[in-house]
Amino acid sequence: MRPLLTRSAWIALPIALGALAIGATSASANSQQWGDNGSTTCTYAEGMWYPGTQANAELGTYCMQSVTGWIQINGLTTQNQQISCANNDSSSGLSYSLDGQSYVDAGPWYALAYSGSGDPDAGGPYNNIGWQTGNGGNASLTGEAWSGGVTTGSTATGAYGAGGASVTNWSDDGYWQTAIACVNAAGATQSGQSPYERTAHSMERRSTHVANASAPRARDRKLDIVDTAKGKASLAREYALKTNVTRTDTRTCPTGMVRKGKLAYTVQEFPANGKSPKWKNRSLVNVTMTPKGKNAGRVEMTLTRAKNPTVVQFQMRCAKA
Repeated sequence: MRPLLTRSAWIALPIALGALAIGATSASANSQQWGDNGSTTCTYAEGMWYPGTQANAELGTYCMQSVTGWIQINGLTTQNQQISCANNDSSSGLSYSLDGQSYVDAGPWYALAYSGSGDPDAGGPYNNIGWQTGNGGNASLTGEAWSGGVTTGSTATGAYGAGGASVTNWSDDGYWQTAIACVNAAGATQSGQSPYERTAHSMERRSTHVANASAPRARDRKLDIVDTAKGKASLAREYALKTNVTRTDTRTCPTGMVRKGKLAYTVQEFPANGKSPKWKNRSLVNVTMTPKGKNAGRVEMTLTRAKNPTVVQFQMRCAKA
């Protein structure tokens, strides 16, 4: 592991690095709006609803946080992570949302929670995000404005919502994970999102306690956020990798849009115990990203070492041509 930067080294950093700080919402820290396994994302959203029966409700009654695995981040790096309410689809085995907390099994939780406040340019009142750093490294983060937009999802149609988090790591290599607040039909009604949703079935479920989760099963997942009205899109796809097996894929922008900015990726790990991996034991992935024309991008991934199920999230932004 590289040594932590000294004060003199910080002073010697190029001025351009200072641009990373623009949009930061807090000083370097180990967590933001996290609480118990990311549940503060839900309590914050619920706290903005009109006073009613949702006050002090048990987790899952209206809202359940959707939690990622552990994301690798190098020092002095700004990183984006797209996240979907689909992580709460427990059949995928990817979610760390249920880590032993007591909760009401009132799912599914399809739609993003509406809080009624937030920066419209960063997902606004739907992008209720939290994050924390892991003990397996020395990451120290600040939160940045999320510019990838959101897709709100729908409990009526069964469409999963998605948003995202952006952070800058001002210290050394390490891990972080993020969560987003998602609601069921009852939560959509209570928050005023959808007064026509039926809620009775959600209130009839029994309270459950989840013991230690079994080993996750990594799987592919598409998390695209497309805003045709504004002519922009944030395309993200996750690929479950097997050691020494190369995977390739090409993503193409929606019709009428072209690729914007640089291609990017993140590496996400899912230890069976839910705890942050040690950096020295991190999964190693060779990733090559290649722009294709004006509206596409190609990724090639080979996992060379892994102690945990490993997923690469390939990201591409698009805008109106």
